[in-house]
Amino acid sequence: MTQSNTINQQERLKSRKQIGLLFKNRQSVGAYPLRIFWKEIPPNDSPYPVAISFSVSKRVFKHAVKRNRHKRLMREAFRLNKHQLYKTLKAETKQLNLMLIYVGKEASDFATIEKKYLRLMDKLLEQIVSKDENH
Repeated sequence: MTQSNTINQQERLKSRKQIGLLFKNRQSVGAYPLRIFWKEIPPNDSPYPVAISFSVSKRVFKHAVKRNRHKRLMREAFRLNKHQLYKTLKAETKQLNLMLIYVGKEASDFATIEKKYLRLMDKLLEQIVSKDENH
């Protein structure tokens, strides 16, 4: 598989059933203004170790333009930094479903979102690796 900077269709989490299981599972980590819900799933035939979805509260950001901008910024942070995550997950032979949620009440710029995203990924990988060591 060549290294691509796009978010492929197979990397997008769209199944209502899978998203419902994410929230039912309730495993999450946060780095304000972001929170990520995650669920480890059985390995499937997808070449990507992650399926991800992005969400911004309609209650906090009333205008779709602002919600869409924050989703775009989160997608960009993921897209630019996904290779580090993939490298770790491939080594661990893990498959994950992720939901990245913007929980902040005020608008943020890309630099802030990317910095918090990277901190969030460190926390997530720490939890996944430590979970395996406990078993």
